[in-house]
Amino acid sequence: MLANGLLFNISWLAIVYSHSLILATAIAISHLAVHFALLGYGMIEARLVFDVSLIGFLLDQCFFSAGILTVAGESSFAPLWISCLWPVLATTLMHLFSGLGRRPVLACAVGAVGGAGSYMLGTRLSDVEFASQFCGPIIMAVSWAIIFPALLAAAARPDCDQRDSS
Repeated sequence: MLANGLLFNISWLAIVYSHSLILATAIAISHLAVHFALLGYGMIEARLVFDVSLIGFLLDQCFFSAGILTVAGESSFAPLWISCLWPVLATTLMHLFSGLGRRPVLACAVGAVGGAGSYMLGTRLSDVEFASQFCGPIIMAVSWAIIFPALLAAAARPDCDQRDSS
């Protein structure tokens, strides 16, 4: 669990600092390679990472389209480098955060604080901004109080619990 959490945090920070699709992609691919070589659960987890990445891409596009998040004060599409954060997060769901799946209230709290905090830190380290410094973090906290437990539930599906190493 410690290795999974450390790898996630290093990759998250490197991706956010990069502000570059090319660097962020290289970091995410490297993260996935190390994760699956050392910790991964094979195709079951790979499918989860793919699904979470797709959902995350769509969610970020919604946050930007709705004007909750902006780049240089303009509503736009989410920068693609942000999408590289989702597969990195997905690698924690069956490892670092797996115990939270049985504790939905705690999962909501961790999602609210961690999700909003992650976006708040990301806005300080990149050109992404909240359209409203007050409402933006609140919207993220409420959204992540829902999103995070849902992601944990997806990671705990019966087909994910097999955790094969194929």
